[in-house]
Amino acid sequence: MKDVLMVFTSKSLATMQQEGGSGNWAANKDRLRHAKWIVATRNEKSNWAEGPEAHGSAFMIGRVSEIKPAPAPEQNRFVVSFDKYAGLDIPNAWTGSRNPVTYTDLATLGINPDALGWKKFHPHPSSDSGGSPNEPSLVIDRARSMIAEAFSISPDAVKITVAL
Repeated sequence: MKDVLMVFTSKSLATMQQEGGSGNWAANKDRLRHAKWIVATRNEKSNWAEGPEAHGSAFMIGRVSEIKPAPAPEQNRFVVSFDKYAGLDIPNAWTGSRNPVTYTDLATLGINPDALGWKKFHPHPSSDSGGSPNEPSLVIDRARSMIAEAFSISPDAVKITVAL
């Protein structure tokens, strides 16, 4: 059964935390209902790519907890939320499809979920979700999320002080 939603994304885990998941995907609602896992693969060819992973490599797997409509004005697009995640390093996992969403299974990708180091996913939506990604509040939120991930703690436990 194809229970893995594999996405080709330029977004980092920190951005996914700010957005409450991975989105805004144009995907088939019926197929999304069967998704138990989301696997993020790196698209480093966009002019706003985040993250150091090699192009086409799988860098993260998440256990799907919710599929919700993307925020307005997006129509017929979805955000995939997950409650836990683990880092991956699978080179050339992306099939080269022109569609940034595909469906597969764990066996095809060679992933054993029992052998992964799972971490709790802490969504940390920004109160200013419509702003530029380089606005100070978003930069601080992204840094807070990255620090929290590195130390396996909640982003709420990270305090950042900026001295100007």
